[in-house]
Amino acid sequence: MILVGNPDPYFFFIASKHTHNKQIWYLTTEGPVELRSGIRWYRTIQPYVVANSYYTKECLERSGLPVDEVIWHGCRFQALEDVPDKTLEFLYCAGYLRRKYPKACGPVIERLGHRLLLITTMNNPYMRGFDLISIYDAPHVKRRYPDRVCKDETLIELYKSARFYLNLSDTEGFGLTVLEAMAFGAIPIVLQIPPFTEWLPRECAYWFKPTGRIELEPFGAHRIEHKIYTTEALWGAISRALKDRSRWADKAKKCLEVARRMHYENLYPRFLEFIT
Repeated sequence: MILVGNPDPYFFFIASKHTHNKQIWYLTTEGPVELRSGIRWYRTIQPYVVANSYYTKECLERSGLPVDEVIWHGCRFQALEDVPDKTLEFLYCAGYLRRKYPKACGPVIERLGHRLLLITTMNNPYMRGFDLISIYDAPHVKRRYPDRVCKDETLIELYKSARFYLNLSDTEGFGLTVLEAMAFGAIPIVLQIPPFTEWLPRECAYWFKPTGRIELEPFGAHRIEHKIYTTEALWGAISRALKDRSRWADKAKKCLEVARRMHYENLYPRFLEFIT
């Protein structure tokens, strides 16, 4: 069996109920982990441990959990053959985690206003802190919606319509929504940190750099590593992207190529090498 998730106590509880099964643990994390009972169950079950990025591998091994292999997260969407017409400037998909809304992004979101479409949950507590964050009705969306009713068909149409995927998060285990957006020709604007620097070619994105300062946030069994960046760095990347009109088409095509290579059918057969 393949167990997928963050290495938290509930994950190890589920693993402990299936000790008779040969197990693969496919893990992600955004920082160090307090493994607690995890090491005991690791020794008992002796799973094949796979990380979804080298950054995740480094975090897990720093926490004391050996990792056997890295298999990047596969994209569930087939990449388009051609870049579609773009009607929306900026798109961002994010839940309610603090790492998705660093303080530095507030003034930028306020400045972009309705040029940015945010897909999130209506109970997002950070929306109260960012009264400048808004969910607005895209032309082909009939109502405001939380992500629980944002079906794949709607998400695909939004990915297709977006010229830029503005990833505001200050840390990721892999960054799957960035890859999904690329499958539809959206150009990422991302923080220059692992794991993005592992799998995302430099020429496919507009990058902004962190300050080098890291803040740790206790989050259950995790210590989320926030890579601090400034408003100026983020806005600088956005400004470069908006001025770089002559390269948009080429960058978008390269994004399609990367997403095509990273479709799950091209990556996940490696799990079979262990299963068989």
